[in-house]
Amino acid sequence: MERIRYREDGQLMAQMQAADFFRLRPLRNKTGVHIQIIQRRGMPFFFLRNKKRKAFFTGMILGGILIFFLTGRIWNIHIEGNRANSTPETLKFLEDQGVSHGMKKKSLNCSAIAASIREEYPQTAWVSARTEGTRLVITVKEGDFQNKKKKEKVEPCNLTATESGTVVKIITRAGVPRIRPGENCKTGDVLVSGCLELKNDSQEVTRYEYVHADADIYIKRKLSYYAELPLEYEAEIRENIQETGGFLKIGKLYLEWGAEHKKGWHTLTEELPMKLTENFRLPVSTGRITMNRYQKKKIIRTEKEAKTEAFCILQDYEEKLMEKGVQISANNVKIDVDHRTCISRGNLEIIEKIGKKTPVEILEQPKERTTENG
Repeated sequence: MERIRYREDGQLMAQMQAADFFRLRPLRNKTGVHIQIIQRRGMPFFFLRNKKRKAFFTGMILGGILIFFLTGRIWNIHIEGNRANSTPETLKFLEDQGVSHGMKKKSLNCSAIAASIREEYPQTAWVSARTEGTRLVITVKEGDFQNKKKKEKVEPCNLTATESGTVVKIITRAGVPRIRPGENCKTGDVLVSGCLELKNDSQEVTRYEYVHADADIYIKRKLSYYAELPLEYEAEIRENIQETGGFLKIGKLYLEWGAEHKKGWHTLTEELPMKLTENFRLPVSTGRITMNRYQKKKIIRTEKEAKTEAFCILQDYEEKLMEKGVQISANNVKIDVDHRTCISRGNLEIIEKIGKKTPVEILEQPKERTTENG
């Protein structure tokens, strides 16, 4: 018995379990009090009150059947750890293998799925597949190809120049350098030779050995730059006119309302998948469609605006070069504006790493010298 309290008229009220109510009979007989049930709560009484509502119970039964049906299928396939092969590509392969959204969990063979992925993509070192609720989780670990390349047979080669310029720095790990810092090189020149000359005490070549040339070679050169920016251009200006709508996706069924697609309007779609739990995702999603009206207008840049825009374009170009490991030592680009165009022309002095692997010319081995031939 709980929540015991006195009413203003002196009566005593309490809340108790149904089993405890029947245990009050000996106490009532001894005291002669009258016990009255004010309210009945609980699932049995709820069903008793609604026993005539056939549609309600039919809906509950059908809902239970629907939930039982949905929990027995896979509604979300999640792939993680993949970088070399995109998720859409892997999902397309799984679909060809009969693994798709909505399939029965009983017909799912996680070991076979992992084996088929390893067979299709040899670069995967390890694959695991497991189910979590209505979700199929595939974890992929890709192999390290750099180690494989190191284990491959190394062929002898030279390092040749891919650009013309002045050598700034050269760090040789294997091979014979043919050029020194401060010297100029041309495209196609051999910078590091993979042919080693073995000499005797008399500095005579007795044998040729061949290695895989390896070095870090940096040159300074001029890179031409030219860009044009028209002063007059056409731009889309957003107007203060907006329309909104929504959509509903149930499997492959798609219903949309409220927003009419028009020419000159930009559409923004936000989709919200529906789920009961973290791992129980339904094949149903709703979303919001926002459409904004844009108008094309001709705009003429001022001289200051054009130079600022041209400078920003040049900066973006320099940043892309630096992302590739190129150093910029000097900027000799000038920006001029005429009545129609803003022109950026000049050159950048850059320091970059070069060196292209080319085959080594195999020379005939020197003949062994004897006492007869001197």
